[in-house]
Amino acid sequence: MHGFNVFHLSEKYEDEFYETVPARIAKGELKFREDVTVGLEKVGEAILAVQTGKNNGKSVIQVADA
Repeated sequence: MHGFNVFHLSEKYEDEFYETVPARIAKGELKFREDVTVGLEKVGEAILAVQTGKNNGKSVIQVADA
């Protein structure tokens, strides 16, 4: 699966999602990938990676330490 958004159903399934999915991620039953780019100055590189298919999973720009 590559991903999709179904916003018109969010109200119907939001509670069930938050009851089920975080627990399954914590147990390792669901896995996800993130492609983290550090630094606001590298935003252009991150956008280009998404547009050319070179990112691996969800693209995230980290602009500050948490």
